[in-house]
Amino acid sequence: MTLDEQGITNLGPVPAGMSFLEAVEAVRSRRKHHINPDHESRRLTYCEVMREVHRIADQLPEPARSQIQLLVGAGYDFGKRMDARMKELKAMLP
Repeated sequence: MTLDEQGITNLGPVPAGMSFLEAVEAVRSRRKHHINPDHESRRLTYCEVMREVHRIADQLPEPARSQIQLLVGAGYDFGKRMDARMKELKAMLP
């Protein structure tokens, strides 16, 4: 197990000289989970919050719209990764 969980719960550090947004864009193709803003679970979950933020952002002008939706997509992926990791770690408990 790596201490930083890179590749498991996150996609690594922000490289020097790059903004957070630029780094999120640079690793977009490495996401495992992709948000479907059209899906509505009608449940109060983290994933549904991310989908709702994505839908609300549709009403914003550019570049705010695409920047927020980029971050929401990354947050959705990282949340799914973290959920899977927590289930894995929980299964290891006696």
